[in-house]
Amino acid sequence: MMHFSGRRNRFVLGALAVVCAGVVGCHDAESTAPKTIQTPNGPMLDLGTMIVDVDVRTHKVTMHPADASMTLPPGVSARFFGGPLQIEYATGEQSSLDLGGGVFERNFHWGFSNLLTFAIGTNSPHTYPAFPQDTLGVYMYFSILPKNFTNVSGPCSPPACTVTVDSADGAYPFTTVAAQPYLYWKSILEGGGTGAQAPGPFETDQSTIGGINYFRPLSFRSTGGVLTFRFGVAMAAAWVDPNENRWKVFYVADSLPNRVSLTDLRSEPDWRRLGSTGSAAITPGGCAANTNTCTLTLTSAAGDTIMYYRSDSLRAAQNGYIAGPVTPSALTGVDAGVFLGLKDPAKLAQLGISALLTGFADSTGVISPTFSVATDLSRTSYRITKYGTDSASIFAPAGNLVALVTIPYASLPPAPVRGSGPPNYDRFFFFGNSTASLTSTAATSVWTNVNYEIGATTP
Repeated sequence: MMHFSGRRNRFVLGALAVVCAGVVGCHDAESTAPKTIQTPNGPMLDLGTMIVDVDVRTHKVTMHPADASMTLPPGVSARFFGGPLQIEYATGEQSSLDLGGGVFERNFHWGFSNLLTFAIGTNSPHTYPAFPQDTLGVYMYFSILPKNFTNVSGPCSPPACTVTVDSADGAYPFTTVAAQPYLYWKSILEGGGTGAQAPGPFETDQSTIGGINYFRPLSFRSTGGVLTFRFGVAMAAAWVDPNENRWKVFYVADSLPNRVSLTDLRSEPDWRRLGSTGSAAITPGGCAANTNTCTLTLTSAAGDTIMYYRSDSLRAAQNGYIAGPVTPSALTGVDAGVFLGLKDPAKLAQLGISALLTGFADSTGVISPTFSVATDLSRTSYRITKYGTDSASIFAPAGNLVALVTIPYASLPPAPVRGSGPPNYDRFFFFGNSTASLTSTAATSVWTNVNYEIGATTP
């Protein structure tokens, strides 16, 4: 076994003997990968790269900063990097799987701790052990793909020798033009500071509220009898308010938004689903990721509700928006059949689209005749922006600078109460079909992507 460096009981990626080809790991049949995900754009976008050297002959993993000239304070391990000290990594080997012909599945432990004094992975201030309702999550990405291969004959290179990441959730261009594989945790890492002792609150356990302390695979597939290789990793995550002031989430319709299991989130971050009726499908079948050919089609009958939502807290004083391309059809009646919206603890800013009107709707789907316009099905994208406690506006197209309709904040309908029963979450950002189980109408909506941002009024 490889040597395990670092403290005990930390937040650890488990190592599973997953055998899947290509850059992205096993996903359900409804997924298309690799996914391009808009990640948090804050200070942790690029903390710096940690180089990892793997030697399967001696069963040893070593790490050092990418910049060999980096000066470290006396007594500080190279496991720490960033400025100032921010993240500590710890790693070790799990059992490898010999697939024959010089092909191996190499599996690893992987863990990290937050050494900052504040939490990362969320926008919401909180006091441990109380957690926000939702998380923006933490991304660990391969800033440098596996390279520097050797086998029994010495240095070797593709195609004779290869090492590929076998357990990534998707790919996104964090620091390069080409998309880099990443692993995602829907979790918060509490701040512990450099004096934190394990186990500590910097190792967040949200398992009791549907969050995460779960194992993820970290696996590589090697060919050509590779014995040593090198790669680089870095992290990206949101910093809790007030250490950051904008937080963005972007859903791309290459997979359904909601999780299947803790090891298959399907989108990062994942969305919760409200409504057991209605249907959701990624179309067309087999659409290629990153080509803008994938769409999410939601279909509901009269009386159905199918909603996807997230619970990243939006305070009344904060700006926020939610936007996306949507094509509604099969609309009937005067109440909203398709909707897109956000709320704060006091007010609901919800776009409702019916066969007759498009405008601000209340939680039962009734569209305000004062703050609406006639429905025009040639409109194919919308943005709803809340300007703190001043007003809210609907824009179509989403990128327009002139509002379709604006409503004073005081005239917005009251926000719906927090959901009852499991999952007991506020629906702060949401989209879908049909707003009330008794008054809603039949509808179909087709979505290419949906994005929202806290602390901003436009993308």
